[in-house]
Amino acid sequence: MSVQSNPYPLRLEKPHMDKIRALAKEGRRSINMQLCIAVESYLEQYEKEHGEIPVPGED
Repeated sequence: MSVQSNPYPLRLEKPHMDKIRALAKEGRRSINMQLCIAVESYLEQYEKEHGEIPVPGED
């Protein structure tokens, strides 16, 4: 897992956070790890449908 160079405070609506918390508990993970998994899954699915996301500076 990488170190976040510029932390970003994440604000979620309570029902969404409650669901993330429940999934984390079920998977015996931290909330942070559960959120990382969710983001990774979203990015993989997005790139399957739309192609690789270009990231400036990654040549």
